[in-house]
Amino acid sequence: MSESAKTGIFAAAAALTALLAWSTTTRNFTTSESNATARVNQVLFEKFTDPLQAASLKILKYDTDSEQYQEFEVAKDNRNGVWTIPSNESYPADANKQMSEAANLFVGLKVLNVASEKRDDQKLYGVGEPDKKKEAEGGEGVGMLVQFRNTKGDSLVDLIIGKEDAQDPKKRFVRIPSEDVIYVAEVNTAPLSTDFKQWIESDLLKLSANDIEVLGIRNYSLRPTNQNTLEFAPNYDADITYSVRDAKWNPTSMTVYQDGKPTPKLLEMSEELNSTKLNEMKSALDNLRIVNVSRKPTGVAADLKVEQLGDETKLALQRRGFFAQKGTSGNGYEIFSMNGDLQVTLKDGVQYLLRFGKGAGASFEPTEAEDSTEEGQKKVSLNRFLMVTTRIDEAKFPQPELDRVPQSVEELKALEAAKKAALAPKPPVQVPIPEATEPTEPAAPTEPAAPTEPAAPTEPAAPTEPAAPTEPTAPTEPAAPTEPGNPENKASAPRNGSAIKFVSLQDPTPALTTAPLGEVPAADPPAQEAAKELTDQEWAERLEAEKERINKENQRKIDLRKDRYEAAKKRVAELNARFADWYYIVSDTEFQRLKIELVDLVAKKGVGLPSGGPAGLPGGLPGGFQGLNIPGLPQQ
Repeated sequence: MSESAKTGIFAAAAALTALLAWSTTTRNFTTSESNATARVNQVLFEKFTDPLQAASLKILKYDTDSEQYQEFEVAKDNRNGVWTIPSNESYPADANKQMSEAANLFVGLKVLNVASEKRDDQKLYGVGEPDKKKEAEGGEGVGMLVQFRNTKGDSLVDLIIGKEDAQDPKKRFVRIPSEDVIYVAEVNTAPLSTDFKQWIESDLLKLSANDIEVLGIRNYSLRPTNQNTLEFAPNYDADITYSVRDAKWNPTSMTVYQDGKPTPKLLEMSEELNSTKLNEMKSALDNLRIVNVSRKPTGVAADLKVEQLGDETKLALQRRGFFAQKGTSGNGYEIFSMNGDLQVTLKDGVQYLLRFGKGAGASFEPTEAEDSTEEGQKKVSLNRFLMVTTRIDEAKFPQPELDRVPQSVEELKALEAAKKAALAPKPPVQVPIPEATEPTEPAAPTEPAAPTEPAAPTEPAAPTEPAAPTEPTAPTEPAAPTEPGNPENKASAPRNGSAIKFVSLQDPTPALTTAPLGEVPAADPPAQEAAKELTDQEWAERLEAEKERINKENQRKIDLRKDRYEAAKKRVAELNARFADWYYIVSDTEFQRLKIELVDLVAKKGVGLPSGGPAGLPGGLPGGFQGLNIPGLPQQ
């Protein structure tokens, strides 16, 4: 082979090697480095023009606090259009608004500058590609991978977001994963949160503290036995009712258990309920937030009962601090927790049942001073498992008291007579009081025609003979005679030593006439008129009208109870559909505000005053309420 031929072969090999090296370096670039600067001021994702195209979002980044990769995904179900979070066991997401905000960041996103075209500069600008397989290597120089897909799974956005531009914090270094070119673009990463709470309805109970009427505390523990089982051991029960009228907590019932035997707990004279602690519980219930979720094992119903308890379900429950006990009726099992129950009853009759399990690890929460860039220090928050269900408090829906419907004229007459008797004014209670010793002749109260000539006390006017039927004597306005020598009509004590004065202890309205004892006042003409007997036809018509009126009123009462009951039933169904499948993970700090021991529930008087309560009055009770007999409380 000639030298020229050898030279040609070597030249061809060198060219091929150069070509291979070039192809490896460029990695099938969408945009070659040679024309990277031509992308400046151009839209980075030209095909992504409508944020509604986005049907899923996936974010992968390294979390320096937990020292592991965080993967978050939210996606829309093509069949029903519901957003879920696949990275958190497909929990329902409240994502419409936030998904739109996140997608809008990349619609029309322009390249502002080219920072580098060198692969070795990726760590410097923080745009290294995240890889969960390299978690042990740490996250130095690793960026945040953001991917949007449409309903068909086609890529809309693929971008690694790196560090902020030191010259302008609004700008970020970014890189398309298939390229080495590092661009500068203006990207606000706040909508790209991987915080689960920001993508869901985080208000767990969806209740208002102002609607809470009753707190039912069931403080118990589960103790191991020699048979390798758990024994239910109650400590105390308490039902506490909040009175809106006087802004005070009152015990409906309290029971303590000693060796399993219940004993009623009564407050001592020096004790009262700790209003401060109970008000904190109301506030904690209102502000209870979801940190995370975990799916319940199969077979656990919405009412926290299990028909068939397999070993796998039993162990899954126990790992989270919940234990199944055989039901009292012998059918299935009921799930209890190692940290007791809390029952919360609202005004509308909906009752929540909360059961707290074991700790659920820790999470890193932003500090109060942290801004929305997810940079800076974070605090560690301990968490706890919780199961929730709701039910109707039947005691809030008693059957209405219906009025009796008369079936005959005689029955109607009896009912009307009873009603008149109930409405008739009761005679006053009169107490004899000895009068002064100096006798005088009192003025006659029944002779208003001659006030200057009082009648002798032994000859009173007959009240049964009114002067004029059309102008009856008003029993509530007796004449006020003027005594001789008393022109201003001032009261003067009778001077007859044998006279007796009676003092009424009843409300003077309607007042009785001042006729002497033993005499009956004249009948009121309107009453005489009402006493006239109706004809049989009139009574029959009156009976039918009264039947219709009472039936309508009774039906109104029945319908009102039914409407309230159906509203509560609907609310319970909605809430249980949400709670049915999940263990909820909540902050242990909130759990500590909801857990109350007996020594914290009962305080010395004055210790548990709510903030802003009047000084010197137990429990903030207004002075006007002192001495009231409140059921369930000892009286001073």
